[in-house]
Amino acid sequence: MKEKNRRCLAATFWCVIPMLLVAALVFNGCTALEEAQQRREKRLLEERNASSLMLERPKSIPDIAPDGLSGESDHYTIKFAEDLLQLPTFDEIAERKEFAKSALVYMESLYEAMHKHFGFHPEHKIHVTLHDAYRGSRHSAITTTQYRSGMLDGRYVKSIEGIKMDFPMQMYEKHGVRAHELTHAFTNIYYLPVWFSEGIAVLIQTEYAKDGLHPKLGSLKADARVDINGVNELENWGGHAENSPLTQWRYRYAYTLVAELWERFGADFYITVFELMEADGLHQRLEDLMPTSVLVYYFNQAAGEDLVPFFRNFYFNVRPLTKADILKYIEGLNQNRRQLNQNLQRR
Repeated sequence: MKEKNRRCLAATFWCVIPMLLVAALVFNGCTALEEAQQRREKRLLEERNASSLMLERPKSIPDIAPDGLSGESDHYTIKFAEDLLQLPTFDEIAERKEFAKSALVYMESLYEAMHKHFGFHPEHKIHVTLHDAYRGSRHSAITTTQYRSGMLDGRYVKSIEGIKMDFPMQMYEKHGVRAHELTHAFTNIYYLPVWFSEGIAVLIQTEYAKDGLHPKLGSLKADARVDINGVNELENWGGHAENSPLTQWRYRYAYTLVAELWERFGADFYITVFELMEADGLHQRLEDLMPTSVLVYYFNQAAGEDLVPFFRNFYFNVRPLTKADILKYIEGLNQNRRQLNQNLQRR
């Protein structure tokens, strides 16, 4: 009987061993698959950070003041507004230093991405101030470009004196808002029509920072809205300061239009547009923001085709222009300005 029991135990043992081996292999296989999946997810996250959040580390280390109240990097300065210093998060030097350093590192990475995207960069450093509330609001970040204007060789010329960005902390912590405002810091030097300035900022905010605050509209034609004169309401946009029932539509329509041109003519389309503007320098001689017809002139050159019919199809009040037309328009503005200055001097 004992011999029989031993034989049964041995048989059971040899039956169980393969099962345990199979289980171990399955377990190890599952573990390997799980680890591979985790590695894949980590890689995808890193790729998203690099391409979407633009977290390529800058080459230099920011310089932070000993009291942590300000800092400076290659392309930025940063400081904390007085109302922010009253908060527990920023009332200690170590906390301010750590935040200022990480903020400058992140913004430098955004700067590099913007430079690659547009092909140019501002000549001046960008001065960033962080607030608890800015102008009484925690929901409005503002980029301000400071201009200087005057007569040079008998003609009116504008230039940039400085660029400021004011962020309530609640807005600064949103990746999309940072990307949107930095786009303005780059493109404001060209005195663009409001709709294009905001549209390209939303393009960067959406396509790169993956912020879906202003999704595309379904159709440029069906979703167009026109004023009493039959002109697309996008051309009546006053920009950030505007607060009307059309504001959200304007952000979405501008983004949809800018994205349509980008998809149609390729990723380098806007780089080419800005290169052409820079080469001509006509924007520096404009009295005010660039009319849409002037912008479309540069679009035509970059695209290699006439886009006036495209814009007219969506109710924009545009007409075909030559460079001579633009120069004549600018000279007319300058003559009016000179006459106005003369009249003021006589009084």
